[in-house]
Amino acid sequence: MADPSYPLPGQAPYPPPPAYGHAAPYPPAAGSSAYPPSAAYPPQPASDPYGGKGAGGASYPVNNEPGGGAKYPPTAGAGAGAMGSTSPMVVSPQPPESRFAPPSGPQDLWAAIVFLVHLVGFGVIAAIGFSNVDLATMSVKGYPRNSPSSGSTGSSSGSGSSSGGTPIEFGPSAISSIVIGCLVAGGASMAYLWLMAKYPKQLIKGTFIASILFYLAMGVLSFVLTKNFIVGIICVLFAIFGALAYRAFKSRMPFAAVMLSTVTGVTTKYTGTLWLALASLLVNLAYTVLFVVVFIVATVYWVTTAATVNERTGQTQVGAITYVVWVYLAFSFYFTSQVLRNSFHCTVAGVFASFYFMSGSPQGMPANPTLSALKRTLTTSFGSVCYGSLIIAIVQTLRAVINQARQNNDNAAMAFVLCCIDCILSCIEGLLEAMNHYAFCQVAIYGKDYCRAAKDTWTMVKDRGVDLLINDCLIGNVLSYGSLLVAGFTTAITWVVYVAARAAAKEAAVAGFDVMMLIVLILAFCIGAIMFSLVSVVIDSGVASTFVCLAEDPAALQQTKPELWDKIRETYPQAAFLSMYSA
Repeated sequence: MADPSYPLPGQAPYPPPPAYGHAAPYPPAAGSSAYPPSAAYPPQPASDPYGGKGAGGASYPVNNEPGGGAKYPPTAGAGAGAMGSTSPMVVSPQPPESRFAPPSGPQDLWAAIVFLVHLVGFGVIAAIGFSNVDLATMSVKGYPRNSPSSGSTGSSSGSGSSSGGTPIEFGPSAISSIVIGCLVAGGASMAYLWLMAKYPKQLIKGTFIASILFYLAMGVLSFVLTKNFIVGIICVLFAIFGALAYRAFKSRMPFAAVMLSTVTGVTTKYTGTLWLALASLLVNLAYTVLFVVVFIVATVYWVTTAATVNERTGQTQVGAITYVVWVYLAFSFYFTSQVLRNSFHCTVAGVFASFYFMSGSPQGMPANPTLSALKRTLTTSFGSVCYGSLIIAIVQTLRAVINQARQNNDNAAMAFVLCCIDCILSCIEGLLEAMNHYAFCQVAIYGKDYCRAAKDTWTMVKDRGVDLLINDCLIGNVLSYGSLLVAGFTTAITWVVYVAARAAAKEAAVAGFDVMMLIVLILAFCIGAIMFSLVSVVIDSGVASTFVCLAEDPAALQQTKPELWDKIRETYPQAAFLSMYSA
């Protein structure tokens, strides 16, 4: 691909003139000053639009790792021909704000304090519930128990059903098939990860074409078999739109393939991100179980002790304090879940940012980039994570309250109004989650506070929003089909193992429908989907982080990984040559 003439009209050449402090060659010669150059990059203005946070004159890169450690991301130091690349490099004049100024201590500390205080409130509710509720009977201590329902009296026996049906037993065949299913799911996930690294372009094209054929097949089946013409027309329209999108996105597929191959390669190299995904899944599962138990106990206690009697009807009603507790617990669940998920995303983004800026530089990668990124996330950046999570949690809580009010409302006009409000809040929630996904990359990479990260994310969306959406669509399609393929393959192998195990054990054939087989297959499908999700969430965070790094500072990629930069330059020239802050 022939390079156009650079610099373009109105653009400053790269590297900047010596006044910027980058006159020294890169990499530095023996005896020269340590990498990176001490002068600020980009040059800091006299006025700081962020109100003194990271005032001008602070050196780049950010050192936001607790207790010192490697500074990252390192700046792209000097000449265009450095590190083996002979292609010219062009950047526009630097932006009028100090984007890369290092943070002064923990960011958005107030949000972290709010999160911790809210956890104390959750603990108080749990303590009150557990201390006053008998877990064996699920009744409040000192209050009379409700009489058992008449339906419980009968000849029902322990393991059998009252109708005389066959008892469901989770025997050796089921257990062995599930264990093997877990191993198959893990192996299939790793195999698909290898395919994404080796054949990214083929997977992107193949999954896109598969989506078109799927909608077309569903449309034909709707016409022929079910005679449901409305569904058939919708499916055919989706297939047509998919074909048009394929033609429009075809030129962007090479860039998406480079991104997917790079991110999967980093994931296989730094497997700590996968172990972190597993740990995050277990923590989320443990918290969900704890929340369910606390919610049940709190409901039993406050429904019993705070009940009121309606003087007009004489009926017992739930007290107002119970509704307050329910709303608080819903908010706590959303808030904590968001913090756990975003902390994981921020940590993985930090690992990929370390690779982008530090791999191939004189500093080199940290000894344990996953642990270093986790320390930054849980210390200096934790407040920013809590800030963004708090906003989403508030919207989700409002939606939960409105949905509950809509279900308990018999007024059609009010139900319609509440439905419209819920629709608006749903759109707001989706937009905020999409913004947060990239804003937390800014937090992980540069240690910015949340508002500053959100502002820079909005700048990126305005400049590269279409490219971002297309890239997410192409790679997201690969991940979605990967989840279906791994889950389906796991289910098929588990079914074979289950049937073979029953035959080997010479178990008696089940009369009628085999309920246990259905349970085993459902579990196998869920296990396959969950196992692949450990890979897909890492890939998703890695793609987002790499895209942000490329949009913010393409020069750094040229200096540290010239071969990868050449691939980016060939498939996506505007990203490789211009920062998103181009004038």
